[in-house]
Amino acid sequence: MAWARISFVVLLVASLPACVSNTIELETTEDTEAASSGGTGSATDGPPTTGGTVTTSTITVGPADSGDSADSADEVDGTWGPVLDIGVDPGETQTLLLAIDTIVSPGLPFQGIVWLERDGASTVTITLQWLSLDPGSTTAPRELVGDVYAYPGIPVAPDGAFTWPTGVILVPGAANPITGSDVVLSAVLEAVPEGSPYCGRVSGEVTAPIQVPLDGSTHAMTSVPSEHELPLDFPVTCP
Repeated sequence: MAWARISFVVLLVASLPACVSNTIELETTEDTEAASSGGTGSATDGPPTTGGTVTTSTITVGPADSGDSADSADEVDGTWGPVLDIGVDPGETQTLLLAIDTIVSPGLPFQGIVWLERDGASTVTITLQWLSLDPGSTTAPRELVGDVYAYPGIPVAPDGAFTWPTGVILVPGAANPITGSDVVLSAVLEAVPEGSPYCGRVSGEVTAPIQVPLDGSTHAMTSVPSEHELPLDFPVTCP
């Protein structure tokens, strides 16, 4: 019987490394039809009550992890945002008010919430969701609306600047203060670490309902305490 006990211990020790680090993919599917996205961005669904797309989350369990890691999207106050991995830099997540002032209608910017997570010194992950705006308004009602778009691993230059291609994405009519209609666009935002904390030029084009170039447009990202605490005055370009 001694040899049997020794064999059991050997087998138990040999199985331990497989439990140290595992990657688990969780996939949930809603029945409602997904809004499409393209380019480098991927649309993830909103709350289950609003319907949307398939959401795939990857959880990595390492030696220091209890196995209770959160998904890549977390429901907060009925809306979806990224996991707030607050802690030691470079894992800090910033909440930013994005304002894109287009040449189509200067002074009526598209607005959204950007969650910017620093993956390290050389990359960031950006998550975007639009804010609703009444036609002609810049401040109301500004509630999260539409799909959530995630952009992992955006390269950051040594000076802190980065280029963010949105891919083909939808601005829902509720977030369009110019016409109140759905807009499909593909934009490239050049972000430099000026202002509070980023700003820069916007290029690309609106592809629907009509084709309109965005070259010459500008943007600014302003630090805010949360998506529920937004300033009435905010920049739309570099200072």
